[in-house]
Amino acid sequence: MNHFEKAKRLLLGLVIIFSSLTIAAPIFAEEQADNTATMSFIRPADLMTIGQKVKLLVDKKEIAKLGHDNVVVFDTVKGKHKLQTKVGFSVGIPNVTGFNGAKKFKSKVNLDKDQHFYKIVFKAALMGGKHHIIEIEEAEYNGLFAKI
Repeated sequence: MNHFEKAKRLLLGLVIIFSSLTIAAPIFAEEQADNTATMSFIRPADLMTIGQKVKLLVDKKEIAKLGHDNVVVFDTVKGKHKLQTKVGFSVGIPNVTGFNGAKKFKSKVNLDKDQHFYKIVFKAALMGGKHHIIEIEEAEYNGLFAKI
């Protein structure tokens, strides 16, 4: 086999490799797009927790610190995830009413749709309440968003 035939085979091999990469890339991107879920969180105003900022964590990673009438949109992969809220130092009414600070809230969700909507609301308790993350319909989310 002469040098010309070797170069021809090498060139053909490179063409095959590069063409398979250009075909595989869009397929991989399409698979990745199909596996993405958007999580939209809203924290409506609540006078009883006016002094609290809520840390929102997804899979133990802080994605936002939400005040009143704040929104955050977060993209992640579909599947099971852990949601959590935390409140650091806060000013509140004495603990008798349950509004002095807030305990951690933890929840597990399964993201099986392209979009999920959540509201973060404070639920009082005698020894400190929690900021719950509640999944809601898109219409309710849009209604809350319109009030901001």
